[in-house]
Amino acid sequence: MEETEQPAQKKSRRTPIIVAVVALALVAGGLGTWYALSRPAGVQRADVLRLDKQRAIVDNSMNIYDPLVQEFTARYTSAVSTDADEDEVGQVLQQQRDVLERESATNKNRLEAMTGSPALQESEVKDAVGQFKDKYGAVVAYNDQRLTNTANITQSVGGACAPLHRDLNIGSETYAKDYVSTADACLAALSDAKNGSDAETSTLLGAFEGVIRGQRDKQQEVLDAKDDFERAAKRTLAAIALLDINDSLDKPRTEYENAVKKASTTVVNEANESNANLERILKERLERFDAAGQEGK
Repeated sequence: MEETEQPAQKKSRRTPIIVAVVALALVAGGLGTWYALSRPAGVQRADVLRLDKQRAIVDNSMNIYDPLVQEFTARYTSAVSTDADEDEVGQVLQQQRDVLERESATNKNRLEAMTGSPALQESEVKDAVGQFKDKYGAVVAYNDQRLTNTANITQSVGGACAPLHRDLNIGSETYAKDYVSTADACLAALSDAKNGSDAETSTLLGAFEGVIRGQRDKQQEVLDAKDDFERAAKRTLAAIALLDINDSLDKPRTEYENAVKKASTTVVNEANESNANLERILKERLERFDAAGQEGK
């Protein structure tokens, strides 16, 4: 008897649960239907106001990116330049990446939420919101990439490559050997830093590679010299070449800074234009509501 009663008991327990779930589903569906039927037809003034508030929130949130990237640059550069251990450097990178990723995710959600506004029933508003979403999405993507670019440049140029002209003693007998060894580590870091970098940053890193490789090859010639006389001559030529290294590095650095400034200006200006256009369209729509003394279409 006990064995035959158990399935019946389990079934009886499940029945109220199933009924409750179905009831909740019916209530939810009923509420949705009630909202859809009770909501006035057409675009409402409140829809436009809400969309304009969403627009302003997204626009204001973009001001947060620059301070976040600047804070990361300062902290990460400090950690790398002071030869902090690998775990500490990695922790700084991850902390700042998490902060920026959260901000980006929030703004992507805000942009997506705007596309669900009832105000998009009007084609002019729909087109303006689509443009706004594209241009501000580009700003979000650009700032996400900035973090990667900054990290890659700092890790290589400010990390493995820094000792080349900061720590080595040109008067040392082992200078050429030390330089070649350090340059090899620098070149490997520059090569790795291209992974994930954008086109402008990869161009900068490639230009640095060319300069460092040229200096490294001159120091290698010192090591390959057959006698003391040739070694002294090669050492002199290598030392003279080092005098021009700053100018050689400054040129691609300046070109990079100009390219970054141009790209940044373009993406920000396009976003600002899309914001001004959407703001104008929403304002005009609100003015039409006010002129007609209406809350709805």
